[in-house]
Amino acid sequence: MAAADKQFAVALPFAGLPTDIWAETPDIDGCRPDAGMLSWLQETGLLTRRLRRLCGDRFNMRVLRDQPCSVSAGLHREVLLCCGEQACIYAITDVPAATLAAHPWLASLGDEPLGESLQARADSTSGVSRSDFVYALLDSRQLPAATRGPVWARRSEFRIGTAALGVTEVFLTDLARCEGGTEHESHRT
Repeated sequence: MAAADKQFAVALPFAGLPTDIWAETPDIDGCRPDAGMLSWLQETGLLTRRLRRLCGDRFNMRVLRDQPCSVSAGLHREVLLCCGEQACIYAITDVPAATLAAHPWLASLGDEPLGESLQARADSTSGVSRSDFVYALLDSRQLPAATRGPVWARRSEFRIGTAALGVTEVFLTDLARCEGGTEHESHRT
């Protein structure tokens, strides 16, 4: 596997994942996502907007955890983006203490999706950017309980001016059902 050389200012400790599982392209040990999953992995727009279009009124976001992080004195947030009862995307945000101090509104997102909040601020102030994505193919041992693998994930870093925050997005198997298809597959090249 080609480990991504990308260095993030924000440590992304999602499930204690080793740093060497991330790659700069979605080609992990010869496994590549199918075309449908690839389009999600490489989506540069808002995932919430795309899922809202797909699910309509059935779209909902469930905040699983939104609490101070004892390790960094920052904020750790976990949400599920759902289509009805089907969990499609599991998203983890880690906000360092310095970023939280500079942008305290991040601690009061509540039910508001992070991407939409960042986009609103990007429209009103300059300086919100996103790094390139890195990708991983996670197996069941690396996933929260009751989650089947393997599943694709991506991570990136947002910057608001000089302040950074890390985001990991895991594309769960029910995402394909929301699209009205069968589970996305990975295939060897």
